[in-house]
Amino acid sequence: MSATRVDEAAYRAAESALWAHHGIDPVERFVTARGTGTRVRAVEFGEGRPVVLVHGMPTAGGVFAPLVAALTGVRAIVVDRPGCGLSDPLELSGLTPERLTEANEAWLEAVVEQVAGEPVDLLGSSAGGMAAVSFAARRPELVRSITLDGVPALRGMRLPVSMRAATFGPVAKATVRHRVVERDLRRSMRQMGHGEAFDDGRLSQADLDWRLAVARHTQTMRHDLALLGRVASWRGPRAEWAPGPAHVRALSMPSLWVAGDRDPFASPDRVRAWARHAPQPTVRIVRTGHQPWIDGAAEHAALLTQWWARSSARAA
Repeated sequence: MSATRVDEAAYRAAESALWAHHGIDPVERFVTARGTGTRVRAVEFGEGRPVVLVHGMPTAGGVFAPLVAALTGVRAIVVDRPGCGLSDPLELSGLTPERLTEANEAWLEAVVEQVAGEPVDLLGSSAGGMAAVSFAARRPELVRSITLDGVPALRGMRLPVSMRAATFGPVAKATVRHRVVERDLRRSMRQMGHGEAFDDGRLSQADLDWRLAVARHTQTMRHDLALLGRVASWRGPRAEWAPGPAHVRALSMPSLWVAGDRDPFASPDRVRAWARHAPQPTVRIVRTGHQPWIDGAAEHAALLTQWWARSSARAA
């Protein structure tokens, strides 16, 4: 089977097995973004404060399954970013930095207003952090707090050597045609700083099977690599596309910056420098890689819930 062929039934089977493995029975929702008409998928689980989780690239919302399963007192709303999982892609022809910002605002607004129904705690990882920062800066009335979980795609982020070639069209096309196997996942996890989690079984077989299904049975890889080629050079996000200090200064709500000491996309010092522009920042450096919840979901969930409780107490 071609790696780019959509097989929704196969993907849903792998995703259902993932949720079941983690003891989650989510409710699926689709919302349509105003203006663009982009149809975005979210799944929600749990009761309590609404938290919207936005993943990086190239993956989908199920990447948060270990974390969501460990959270308590939270109504987790896990999004498939446009073009990922089962969400519609963005229209890339004629895309400009302003249009991308407006598109991200439109679909996140739809998720917050139509699914959550009230202001949310927003969590973004990597490319999801890019969307989260621009949205929170523009729509602070809809965001109670923002968490950047893993190095966010802000101005100054650097692509690791292993990802730089994917910003070139021919390489991206070859990558999309390649049928991803478990060996590729192992290499990718090591490059992201999570080799130990892969080796000692912290990533279950259900998680691995789901990650393979994202690559094999959806258009996630095709869409995200096309977007990456537009917004980034081999160095990292292009300055005109990525949020910068002005966006961070506009984060009027409390912000939590979680960075792994093995994250290849930026050093802890770079993350601290970004956070200093925010009005109410908290920085946590942890022993992990690019997806901090992978190396200890229960501990990471406790870090987040304790911070959400403290930020709410300060706001009161």
